[in-house]
Amino acid sequence: MQVTLRSRSAGWLFLAGWLGLSLMTACSGTATDPAPTATTMMTTTSTAPPTTTSSTTTTQPEATTTTTTTTTTTTTPAASTTAPSSIPDRSIVVPQAEPATIDGIISQGEWDQAATVTLSNGDVAYWQYDVATLYVALDGSELGAVNLVIATDEELWILHSSAALGSSLYVPGDSAWQQSHGYTWCCRNANDDTARLDLLESEGWQANIGFTGDVGVVEYQVEIPWGFATAALIYHTADRDSFYWPTDLGDDATDQITNNRWTDPALDPIEWWMIVPG
Repeated sequence: MQVTLRSRSAGWLFLAGWLGLSLMTACSGTATDPAPTATTMMTTTSTAPPTTTSSTTTTQPEATTTTTTTTTTTTTPAASTTAPSSIPDRSIVVPQAEPATIDGIISQGEWDQAATVTLSNGDVAYWQYDVATLYVALDGSELGAVNLVIATDEELWILHSSAALGSSLYVPGDSAWQQSHGYTWCCRNANDDTARLDLLESEGWQANIGFTGDVGVVEYQVEIPWGFATAALIYHTADRDSFYWPTDLGDDATDQITNNRWTDPALDPIEWWMIVPG
C-alpha cells in the first residue's frame, strides 16, 4: 500500500484492531495462483494518509502594507490505545509489550506479557501490541498453513503464511462478502528477508514462512491504527486437518477461510472475538 490494512472508523462493537489497508502488491505472483499447500510445505498498518492543513495568517504592520504568510502542517491521525470502559464478553484484551522479532522462534521472555488463546486442538496463540502494531504468534504442534483474519464492517483481510506470504481482501456485497482481490504470493526464500520487509513497507504486515524458525511457529506483525475489528485464526496442517480460534468458529467458516471462498452470507465476522488494546 504503502499499504495499509487501513482501519475504518465505523465498526460493530468495541474493539481495537485495525486495518483496513488499501493494498499495493509488493511481491511476485498472480492473484489466480492457488494457495501454497501443506504438501509443498503448507501453507492492512497502515496509517491513514497524512492530512494537510493550511492556515493563513495576515499581519498589517503599517496601514498601507499587508503581509500574508501561509503555513502548511502535515499530521497523521494518532492511534488510540484506550480500552473501552465496558468490554464485551467475546473479546481479547491485548497487553502492551516490547516488539516481537518475526523469526518463527518464540524466544525466552518475548511473549511473557501476551494474552493467550487456545485453538480447537489445544495449540496456543499469543497476542500483544506495541503502540499501533499488533503481534500474533501461533505456537503450533506441526508445520502448516496459517490464516490470520481481521474484519471490520467494511473490509475482511486474510493474511496467509505457509510456503509463501499473501493476502486476500473481501468487501461487503449485496448479500455476502465479495472478493476485492486475491492472493499475490511472495517471500518464498527462507534465506532472504528482502521481500518480506518490502511487504511490510507496502502492505503494513509481515510474517515468517513455515520453513523458518521452529516447526509450527508462525509470528505476525500487523501495523495498524486501533479501531473496531474482530479476528479469527485458522491453522491448516499437512494432513488437511483444520484447527481454529474462536473454537466455535465452525467447519463452514474454516473451509471458507482456508480455501479463500468467503461467500456464504451466513458467515458473520461479528461472531468472532473483538480485539481490545489493554
